[in-house]
Amino acid sequence: MSEEWNTRQSLLIRAKDPTDEEAWADFVKYYERFIYHLLHRMNIHAADFDDMVQVILVKLWKNLQKYEKHEAKFRTWLALVVRNAVYDYYKAEQRRGKVIASDVELDESVQPSEGSDLETIIEKEWELYMTNFALERMRGIFSATAVQVFELSLTGKAAKEIAGQLKITVDSVYTLKNRVKARFIKEIGAIMREVEF
Repeated sequence: MSEEWNTRQSLLIRAKDPTDEEAWADFVKYYERFIYHLLHRMNIHAADFDDMVQVILVKLWKNLQKYEKHEAKFRTWLALVVRNAVYDYYKAEQRRGKVIASDVELDESVQPSEGSDLETIIEKEWELYMTNFALERMRGIFSATAVQVFELSLTGKAAKEIAGQLKITVDSVYTLKNRVKARFIKEIGAIMREVEF
């Protein structure tokens, strides 16, 4: 595992300290793209993304010290912050007359209520986001061919088919796939330990 991940404290614990600017910068690095992705999945207007992400990051920064692991998983808490921030943002825009009611419909995933679909969306999107994040790290560690073998195997292609497509031996397919897979699993675990409690 790289030194980048060798920390005893998780990123969330460190980011709770408002004086730890490095931790906050790391937090933003991990979560900003994820928040953009969530806003896209929530059908938020692309023109509002930058403002909305800033609003959400400020709310997270202000409220992170209040987050308690025993009350909810971080992603559940994040879902509430995102949902409420989106709802509040559009309500404020409507009050200012910048958004007319017909321009935006706040669907059930955004309405501030218990048990909305947003938490489910966040769980699925988080898994996908972390998978893609780990795959990006694999591209920096392994050859393009090794990563391509792994990605093709994830789509369900047979080793023989992958070998033919990439013009390598079937044995090489198995070797490369297993190497990348082993490291990928370790990397996912390391990333999750780093960014969560």
